[in-house]
Amino acid sequence: MNIKAVSKGSKYVISFGVILLLLLMGTKLFQDKAWFLAIFFYLSAGLIFYTYSISENTPGKYLLPGVLLLTLFHIYPAFYSGAVAFTNDSNGHQLSKEQAIAAIVQDSKVPIDSQEPIKYQVLLENDSEKLFIIFQYDSQDYWLSDGKTVKSVMIDSKNILMDGTIKEIDGFAVLNTEQAQGQVSLLQNLVINLDSGLSLQPQDLETLEVSQPAFVYNKTKDELVNTFSGEIYTPNDNGQMVSKSNEALYPGWKANVGWRNFSSIITDKEIRRPLLAVLVWTFANAFLLVFFSFLMGLVLALIFNFPALRSKRFYRTIFIIPMAIPSVLSILVWSGLFTAETGVIDRLFNISTPWLTHPWWARLAVLIVELWSTFPYMFLITTGAIQAIPGEILEAAEIDGASALKSFTQIKLPLVVRTVAPLLVASIAMALNNFGAIYLLTGGGPTFSNSNGNAGATDILISYTYKLAFNAQEGNNYGLASALSILNFLMVGIISIYGLRKMKTMEGIN
Repeated sequence: MNIKAVSKGSKYVISFGVILLLLLMGTKLFQDKAWFLAIFFYLSAGLIFYTYSISENTPGKYLLPGVLLLTLFHIYPAFYSGAVAFTNDSNGHQLSKEQAIAAIVQDSKVPIDSQEPIKYQVLLENDSEKLFIIFQYDSQDYWLSDGKTVKSVMIDSKNILMDGTIKEIDGFAVLNTEQAQGQVSLLQNLVINLDSGLSLQPQDLETLEVSQPAFVYNKTKDELVNTFSGEIYTPNDNGQMVSKSNEALYPGWKANVGWRNFSSIITDKEIRRPLLAVLVWTFANAFLLVFFSFLMGLVLALIFNFPALRSKRFYRTIFIIPMAIPSVLSILVWSGLFTAETGVIDRLFNISTPWLTHPWWARLAVLIVELWSTFPYMFLITTGAIQAIPGEILEAAEIDGASALKSFTQIKLPLVVRTVAPLLVASIAMALNNFGAIYLLTGGGPTFSNSNGNAGATDILISYTYKLAFNAQEGNNYGLASALSILNFLMVGIISIYGLRKMKTMEGIN
């Protein structure tokens, strides 16, 4: 058998399988009106077919999967987050306008006291075993419904008992009370909406309750009218129906609000007050962490770079261990160590310290844990930078009479800093987004009393953004969180660009 032919056949089978899967996913997304993703999957299917079946461009075969995954998991989320920042997307504002108005009308239904309950019977369709109910309303006609559709049916008089009960109907099994009891869960969710606007819903196993909506929507005037009070509700610019007395109805709908999320960061005191404290700690945490981890790594690198020191490889291996331990596991262990009174640290020194409950102690605990996890990296890069310094330069300095301190401050330190400067800038950028350590160790706490539970003493900007998006106390404010994430991106980007330019200046590059 020709191995090359088998390999080529396998390639076509795999590629066509992937294409078929992408087309099915695109069709499903198209049905769900997720237009961008649907188009993306259709285009991906076309590109894969062209690249692997028609094109002879070999590099494209390697680049295409990476480009598609980069677009789907990085570029698309970034642009989507940017789009959400200009909307009011939050709890109560995640539906379309049509869906929100329909929900308001549906939720406003109240029973009609003057209407007698309507008797009904439970049926099971013979072919599909689907649940139906049959009832009489507003006439002598019988109506059959599964909650989605309502249609009139004719029943042979010989199948109707004296009290109006149906004993038999073609194509259906009539359930007695005991049999209907087993369908209670389905009956509880059954709602029949009539063309008149009235709704019927089972209140027990025998009768339907008749209700009507308190609101009626006038599509022409784009307003909701309360049928009981006569009050009129019109849409505002925040995606809600509001009355003249500023009473808002929920749910609202997703609407574009322009730059409101960005301006509220400055104008809204409830957001600005905790945000300023969070920003101060964000920068302080990042620069303190990078400074002390670099200092610790440099000191250890100098110590273990002495020629006379034995077992240097063994010691270096020990100091790299924190990098080998999964960060999630090590942070959770540290959290246990810092537990007040019962933690290992307090028990070892016979003290009682509120490590995770007092603002300043919690910040110190965060710095200790972050230092533990980052100093091995600094130790490695500074060790490499020191060993890369030409020995001739140090020998020349020694011949010229330079002391060990002067040799360090005038030669070693400048050369090491210039070598590792780009890595220090990258470390600052990573520290500004060090979400895991904050979230797993303190959860951003202890919480500020004036932040509505959204911000704490150890929160950095990224963890504060996360809380705004997924805060159980106030709900999810995705629009504001997306605006803050854009500001966080700009902040990190500007600092990184500025830092790298300064590093180039140090290297004498224009």
